[in-house]
Amino acid sequence: MAVNNDAKRYFNSRIIDDLDTRIRATTSNQERNVLFAKKAFALARHSRVPEARQIIKDLRHINHAYEPRLSAWIMFAEGVIEHSERLDIAKSKDRINRAHLVGQAANDPSLAATSAAWLAHFAFVQGKYEESKSFLDKAFAWSTTEDTEARARASMILGAGFYFAGDLANAKAWLQAARDHAVKSGDIAMQNIILFNSSAFHVAHLTILDCFYNVNVAELRFALMSAQSVENLNRALGISSQPSMVPVQRAELLTIEKKWQSAIDIFNEHIGSSIEQDQSTLGPRFLAQRAWCKANIQDFLGAQADIDAATAAMEICSDPDDRCVLHMRISGSARLMGKAELAIDNERLGQEFFALHTDLQALVRERFSAVADSLRKT
Repeated sequence: MAVNNDAKRYFNSRIIDDLDTRIRATTSNQERNVLFAKKAFALARHSRVPEARQIIKDLRHINHAYEPRLSAWIMFAEGVIEHSERLDIAKSKDRINRAHLVGQAANDPSLAATSAAWLAHFAFVQGKYEESKSFLDKAFAWSTTEDTEARARASMILGAGFYFAGDLANAKAWLQAARDHAVKSGDIAMQNIILFNSSAFHVAHLTILDCFYNVNVAELRFALMSAQSVENLNRALGISSQPSMVPVQRAELLTIEKKWQSAIDIFNEHIGSSIEQDQSTLGPRFLAQRAWCKANIQDFLGAQADIDAATAAMEICSDPDDRCVLHMRISGSARLMGKAELAIDNERLGQEFFALHTDLQALVRERFSAVADSLRKT
């Protein structure tokens, strides 16, 4: 995907240009300051963090009276800046939650809805599905079709939830709805994150499938094209928040393709930095995937080293689907290495975590279907 410089500027700035137009047009200082806070939020999501930080610094300097609505938008922008720069969910979630509460008190439904969508996103990533469902209800109830960030992000999480639950038809429909909202506002950063998450959940779905069954060739081909599109778009737009997570997606797909050495090469280059980018809980899974690749090219010493490292750190790998993949890959590796007892023990653990994953799929399907059904009735 080639994007020339003019297109890159347009994609990066259309939503920001719209905010600049509104800033120039307003005659209210109070509204202008809120619009600047919204601009900081938009800049951060386009990886223009220094500019965003400067705007927030200036706004804090003039917000002597701690006007509630402006204060809430400042807190919200700070939370997004934190996430854009460090992917620190804990810090970002705390600030955005405070913005969510103050936004309600200040009677700003747009902020309350948009922050709720972000909180639904964080809760989903943390595996707090009931909490995510609750915030999704608020994001949709308090937003209008003009609140494109709220609707796009909430729709994206619904789509991600259905992907997780194995309901691919609903997943694709809600992810398309998310893209439609993002396109409406010209928000290329949101389009990028939707594409990234679509790819990530598709990869996760295929990886766990590959541990037990055969993966459909056409579906694998589509996933490979999606992962490549994510990487191309990130590079073209200068989006810097996913530099190693995107290649690791491709490595996991190459593992399914049985292109062992190509997958190993990418894992070797990116496992360390992907763990640093708030993916530490996935580190053991990546190591187990690499062990499986190494065992298949008969690098048994290398495979054993990865098995040992994955096993030592596996307690931080908290999601059942990730633990399932970890144990099934170790089991497959051990079988190739002639270590029957290790293979049997890990296959048993893999099956146990798969059962837990299946239970969570049912929970998410039920809760997120309730959200989707309520929206169809409105």
